[in-house]
Amino acid sequence: MAGNYEGYETAAERLVRIHADHKDLRIHAKIVEVVRDPETLRPIQYIVESHIYYGDVLMFVDVAEEMVGSSFVNKTSALENASTSATGRALSLAGYLGTDPTTKKPTRPLRQDMEKSQRVEAPQAKAPEAKRVYTQQEKEKAVEIYTKIEVETDFEKLKEAWTTNADVLDVVIDGISLRDHILNRRAAING
Repeated sequence: MAGNYEGYETAAERLVRIHADHKDLRIHAKIVEVVRDPETLRPIQYIVESHIYYGDVLMFVDVAEEMVGSSFVNKTSALENASTSATGRALSLAGYLGTDPTTKKPTRPLRQDMEKSQRVEAPQAKAPEAKRVYTQQEKEKAVEIYTKIEVETDFEKLKEAWTTNADVLDVVIDGISLRDHILNRRAAING
């Protein structure tokens, strides 16, 4: 990662400080919006709001957004990153800014803000790839797997379906990709 972040305190470090100062602290992060690709219905953007309460009194609220795939970490963890960013921003409103470890003075911008700024300013590496066109045989294979997955209750069989059919995971059936259908079944099995 480019840039010198030595002088920045993470949201996790600031959480430790605010918990020490406010024993009645509650933080509630909620998903405000999930923007989905209209074709695949896969999430492409998360917007999260973080609320900081002292006891039952709402004191501070802030919001953050992350685009899926906009950075290395956002390829797999955009929602978690948005939640952390929203909480970090709310902590700043509460006076828990990132601090310079040497001077202990508040610093701005925060690490998350700098990373997001670098993503926005960085040139695009390459144009998005054209969507793959599946053959009729691949579509039929995906439909067959989709049907079997609908009633599957064995987690190991779901893993096997995922690994042995990677070539058709992005086929969309009834408005959902096979990949997301398998993930939904896994979530249902895990309760």
